[in-house]
Order: sequence, then C-alpha cells, then structure tokens
Amino acid sequence: MSGNKKQPPKAGQANKIKALDPSDIIVKKEGSALKSSSSRFLNVGPQEKLEPLPKIRSLTTNAEKEAMFIRKIRQCCVVFDFTDVINLAQAEQKEIKRETLLELVEFVLTDKLPFSPIMYKAVIAMVSTNLFRPLPPRLNPSGDQYDPEDNEPILEVAWPHVQIVYEFFLRFVESGQFDAGVAKQYLGRKFVQQMLDLFDSEDPRERDCLKTTLHRVYGKFLSLRSYIRKAIKLVFLSFCYESESHNGIAELLEILGSIINGFTLPLKDEHKEFLLRALVPLHKPRAISLYHPQLSYCIAQYIEKDPSLTEQTLKTLISLWPITNSSKQMLFLNEIEEILLVISQYPEQFIVVQEMVFKKIAECIASPHFQIAEKALTIWSCENNECILRLVAENVEVILPILFPSLFYVAKSHWHKAIRSMAYSGLRLFMDIDDAAFGVAIDNYQQHRKREKEERDDRVQKWKELFAEVEPQMLKEKAEEAAQLATRVLPTGPNNNINKPKRPLIHLDPLLGDNDGLPTTVVIPRHMGDLIEEEFTVDDPVFKELTEEHQIQMHKKLRHKQMLPMDPLTVEALQDHISLDDKGSYSDSYTSEESYSYSSRSSYSTSGSYSDDDQGSYSSSGSYTESGSGSYSDEDQ
Repeated sequence: MSGNKKQPPKAGQANKIKALDPSDIIVKKEGSALKSSSSRFLNVGPQEKLEPLPKIRSLTTNAEKEAMFIRKIRQCCVVFDFTDVINLAQAEQKEIKRETLLELVEFVLTDKLPFSPIMYKAVIAMVSTNLFRPLPPRLNPSGDQYDPEDNEPILEVAWPHVQIVYEFFLRFVESGQFDAGVAKQYLGRKFVQQMLDLFDSEDPRERDCLKTTLHRVYGKFLSLRSYIRKAIKLVFLSFCYESESHNGIAELLEILGSIINGFTLPLKDEHKEFLLRALVPLHKPRAISLYHPQLSYCIAQYIEKDPSLTEQTLKTLISLWPITNSSKQMLFLNEIEEILLVISQYPEQFIVVQEMVFKKIAECIASPHFQIAEKALTIWSCENNECILRLVAENVEVILPILFPSLFYVAKSHWHKAIRSMAYSGLRLFMDIDDAAFGVAIDNYQQHRKREKEERDDRVQKWKELFAEVEPQMLKEKAEEAAQLATRVLPTGPNNNINKPKRPLIHLDPLLGDNDGLPTTVVIPRHMGDLIEEEFTVDDPVFKELTEEHQIQMHKKLRHKQMLPMDPLTVEALQDHISLDDKGSYSDSYTSEESYSYSSRSSYSTSGSYSDDDQGSYSSSGSYTESGSGSYSDEDQ
C-alpha cells in the first residue's frame, strides 16, 4: 500500500451538500415539488402477485433456508411503476417487496448459510432486473439540457426499492460466504458494463451506491480488473472527444484514486498509457469543475508513484491551458500547486520542469483577473507551501528572472491594491532570499527594457521615413488630426465654470494614444512593460502605501460562486442519504415512509487500495479490514 495517507475527495452532490454549513444552503420559498423521473419506459407486462412468505430465520435446515431464500429473491424480481403515486392497488405489493428486501439484507448480514451456485444465479438475475434499465433523457422540466452544475439533480422515483437492492448486493458480495470463483460464472463483463452505464444516472444517491458497489466488485473479481479499467478508459475517452456529457465522471475517478494508490513500482506501460491518454485529456471539457478534485488527486497519485511522469504530464497540462475561462484557470493553478507539493520531495524533477511551470505562473501573475493573480502569487508564499519556497530559493537564479518582470509590472500597475501589495511582498521576499541575484535581475530587466524601447523607436522611425517617401499626405493628415485633438477644449455652458482654465479634452500618450504618429494601418507591437520607465526602488512611496494595504487584504478569502436556490425536498432527500461506505450492520428500525436505517457497529469505505503485485491476494489477514483499507493485487488472473 502506498505511504500516502490522503484519501480521495468525495464525489457527488449529496456529499457537497452535507459538507456545507446549513446557512449556506439556499432553499426555494415556493414550488416544493420534488424533481424526479422514472427510468422505466418499457411495459413489463403482467406481474406476479406477491404474498407474504415465512421468515427465513423461522426455518431450521439449510435446505429450507436456501429454498425460501430463492423464493424471496424471485419475489424481488417483480418491478413496480412508481410514477403513479396514487395507485393504492400496488401500495401493498410495494410494501411486501420492500420488507422482503430488508429481510434479505438482514439474512446476508447475520446468517452463515453457504451460498450455492443456484443462489448466485438467482441473486445476479434479481439485481440485474431491478437495477439495469434505460436511463431517462438528460432533460430538465423546462426542456433545456440538464446542467449538473446549475440545475437540481433529478432523483430516481423508484429509489425506495432501488436503494435496498444496492444495499443487499453490496452485503452479499462482502459476505464471508461469498466465493468469487463461483460467482464469476454469472457475474461477467456484461454485468460490469451495465453497471458502468448506470453511472450516467442523474441521481447522485445512485451514483454513490454504484461507486461503492463497483469498488467491491473490483476487489473481489481479479479476472475483471483489466476489463473494468479499460471500460472506464472508454467512458473517459467518449466523454472527452464525443459527448462531453456524463454524470458519473467524478465517482469513477474516485474509484480510480484507490486503484492507483495500490499500483506497485515500476509502473506498467498500461498504467502510464492510462494516465496520458485517459486522465490528462479530462482537463479539456468545460465541465471540469464537477470532477476536478478527484482528477487532481489521481494525477498526484501517479506522479507520487513515478516522478518521471511529471514533465510529460505538465507539458500536456500547460498545452491545454484555458485562455478565457478564469474559473478553469483557477483549477489548473490549484493542480499545479498540488503537483509541485508532490515533487518537492524530488528536487531533480523540480529542476526539469521549473522553467516551463514558472513561465506559466508569471503569465498568471500579470492576469487582470485578481483571483488568478492572487492564486499565482500564493503558490510559493502560502504558509503550507514551505517546501515549494525552499526549492524556489535553491533555484532562485533561474526562477527570479522569469518572475521579476511580472512581479514588477503588477506591483506598479495592477488595478487591485491587494494584488499590488502581494506582488511587492513577493519582490521583498526574493530580495531577502538572495540580494545578489535580485540585483542581477533588476539590471537585466532594465537592460532588456532599454533595448526593447530602442528597437521600438527605431521601428517607428523607419515607418515614418517610409510614409514620408511614399505617402507624405497620409502622414501629414495624421499629424494634423493629432494636433486638433490635442487642442480641443471642454465646451462652455451654464453648467460649466467659465473661470476654470481651458484644458485638452483628450490627453494623448505618446506611446498609446496616437499610434506613435503613424496611420492606424500600422500596428506597432507593445510589450507588457513599455509604459514603465521608473527604476525599481524599495523606498518608493507606492510600495510603502501597499505595505499597509497588504496587512488588511492578505487574509481575505476569495469570492466563490454562490450556490443556486434548491428545492427543499431535494435538499432533504440528499441530506438524508447515507452512503453505503458509512453504513454498518442492519438495524430493524424503519418507518412507514419506506426508509430504513443501519447502526454503525462497523463501517466500510471505498478508500481501500489494491496492490499490483501480480499475485491476486487480499491483505495479510485474507479478508476485508473494518476500514476497507486492505490491499489487493491488480493482476487479471
């Protein structure tokens, strides 16, 4: 198992709502109709009428228990239509099925009856009948395409039964009597593919159950591991290059986080290819904010396993850098920060990537978007990033010349006072790290700007000479136009003070306003620092003002996108959802409103890792541990 103790970020809107403070959740005052839809479009025909059967626990022999178990499983194959909520004729039948499912969950958890092949076949058939169905179209009530970032989730109307089926199957697979060697005759690739198709469900509760269930299947069925990874890769590729629409990317990435954590070294070529061809392209879709924490965790896990992948990963990441999407730029900066934290233990890898990384950081520092600039300025100066600052200090001769132009420009010219103060603090920090390197950077910067200005003036003069020779009239008209604009004054009137001295209406900057006296058909390139001609000095009054402002602004939080109002019933449904990872043993307490609860004597989580030792064995104890952290082989045997 990897030494990294960090757990994969939890995916899903239910976990997001639970993590929020109740005061941050905005509930609609009107319109409390729960958004739900049915996944059942096919007419299943006449159904068997259900009748209460004897309790399995009341039977004595194993043969009787097995026969009753199969009868109850077949009863649970009856599927009901939950869209007609006033159908009293089916209410009793639904309750019988719900009580039967709960009894089966209790039986699997408490009884030690060995599972026979016919029991495996019946369970797999029942699970397939209840879970595998066509998903509804991705449409919200207004008819527009469903946007998981802005719209409320559309919940599965058949959830009262579907939820218990997921719970039963998970406990069945986790049972001590479960034999994967026998079960694989009935649970194959088709079953796994249908399970992966359900990850596109719009109900976050179902995706959470699917995540835990697939995680257990991956741990139990060694022969299916390679197929599961390839099928997940296909989902990612289809999402990136075809539809850019899938609801379960975050949950699939959370499963992969545990799988990657168990890879052994050296990494196989198959695993490296998965990183470069399936994971890194996930940075392209515009909906990256929905799954970026899980994606960033997987990338960091790969780099921690094999630091030599850092250069190629960062090259691709920078090549996919967003140009106009500021929120996406923030995500990329967060990921770069996490990668730098990982490779801080490998200075040789930091040296390889430092130039291309800090060139991109320098661009972000000069961004007019104050949050982008603030994030870029805190990558090495944050309290928790001392390891990055240490590497920056060790390589200051390379990094400072890259960052200095942006820091100097922002400290003098950025529109936001807090950003100017942070840039000034960055300059002072580099001065304290290495005063000699800082002096060299200033001299080089001044020489570069001086040379740049001379080249620019020479270019302007050559254009003027060319126009004077070829089109002297056009150059003369341009000069007259500039002279007229410079002499225009504000109009006088009843609202104007005639005693005020006349002043030009427009003040023309020689480098900005009149295109250097040339016609507008000539474009003279302007560089970032052309308008900054002052020499740098730490005693500048502007910097003294920024020092005081910095003390006020440095601890302010970034502004975040406010959560949109949600339906109160939707919020309640998501808050009441208990992840299968957090549930323990069955407790016979449930209400007439078709809900049920579990005590927490033991817990299971999807944070377990799988070792890649090609042996296909469980942890040293030969079974799941209580925390679900046992290691598993990743060989497809």
